[in-house]
Amino acid sequence: MNEDTKLAEIVKKVKTITGGDRIHIVRPDLTRAAVLVPIIQKKGEPHLIVTKRTMTVATHKGQISFPGGVREPEDRDEIANALRESKEEIGLDQEHVQVLGLLDDFATTTGFSVTPVVGLVSAAATYQADKIEVAEVIETPFSVFLDPDAHEFVTMNREEFSFRFHQYKFEEHIIWGATAGIIHRFITALYGGE
Repeated sequence: MNEDTKLAEIVKKVKTITGGDRIHIVRPDLTRAAVLVPIIQKKGEPHLIVTKRTMTVATHKGQISFPGGVREPEDRDEIANALRESKEEIGLDQEHVQVLGLLDDFATTTGFSVTPVVGLVSAAATYQADKIEVAEVIETPFSVFLDPDAHEFVTMNREEFSFRFHQYKFEEHIIWGATAGIIHRFITALYGGE
């Protein structure tokens, strides 16, 4: 099976899993946000584009995340929110993104309801990281998320409660929290598994 056929199959699966009803979380105690889950074909394999946040941002310092952020009044919907934030954070022009669909909303322990917007990024796309928000743009192969040795559950204690979350290791990077949770749901929906 050639690279184009593999990518076309992934696009078809994404459209299938995002084409039906989805969980839409609306809670007054959560801030609405959206992220782009950008897929790009590199070296014969699909990759997810993530960012490493700087240590100067207000929240989630130094963490790996998808490009995205809080919904602004000018954002007509979650897609506009995710595309605007991706342009601001990594300079990704929306003409290089084919939106494939929306995944279930994801509630974070830090007070956000995040809508993941899956998009296929053109190989011609370039990035220009916003130096205030983004320390690094990282293209992570899908194979990392399918490798059981790269995945684990971690338990964190915070004040009076503890919670478990997914964590992935890629090179020197650790992807955890909401980003890893979204990735795990997405990869599981695409390929099956736990």
